[in-house]
Amino acid sequence: MEIETVSIVQLNDQILLGKKKRGFGKGKYNGFGGGVENWETLENCVIRETLEEAGIILANFKKIGKILFHFENAEPNHLVYFFKATNFDGEPIASEEMKPKWFDKNKIPYKKMWPDDKYWIPLLLEDQKFEGEFYFNLENKIKRYDLNVVEGLN
Repeated sequence: MEIETVSIVQLNDQILLGKKKRGFGKGKYNGFGGGVENWETLENCVIRETLEEAGIILANFKKIGKILFHFENAEPNHLVYFFKATNFDGEPIASEEMKPKWFDKNKIPYKKMWPDDKYWIPLLLEDQKFEGEFYFNLENKIKRYDLNVVEGLN
């Protein structure tokens, strides 16, 4: 199982997403993130990954969700911790992996994203903590899921 982080930046009514340019999820919009290295905390990882992928340093961010993703294909399971940031330093710039773009929070391109995003992003935008599991079939479509608002995260 891979342990990963994802950050979503929200400034007022805008959210920053990145279009994946290579690798797992290529062509889809997503938050910024990736795998936790052995030496780093979740917080260190989300800062490093967002800097590498979008050229910005997160400020005023908090852990807001946790989802375990199961795949029927050869992809390993992913335990992903989600962070919401409401401020950052720098200007978003494209990297080799992601192309950042601002979206109005009412016009999020869910059809160009992973199918689970439409379930948890509204919770994140409303500052509701969440935990869950998503099961994907061979075509990376949701087979079943369980997602709950929680008081605190484990």
